[in-house]
Amino acid sequence: MTYGGSAPIYAQLVRERGDIPAEVRDTAERTLRELDRVIAPKGPYRGGQPDPGQRPLMPPLR
Repeated sequence: MTYGGSAPIYAQLVRERGDIPAEVRDTAERTLRELDRVIAPKGPYRGGQPDPGQRPLMPPLR
């Protein structure tokens, strides 16, 4: 998305300061890819059940 043809002031600002919207878009896309990698499921879905070998976060309520 460039506005150089229809908004000369935008083209001048891009020359002076860089294309900030494009940089923000690139950073947002990179962040989303990193989040997808970090929070992606590691194995088959267990329906909210913890791994059998995983220690519980809290002791059971009595």
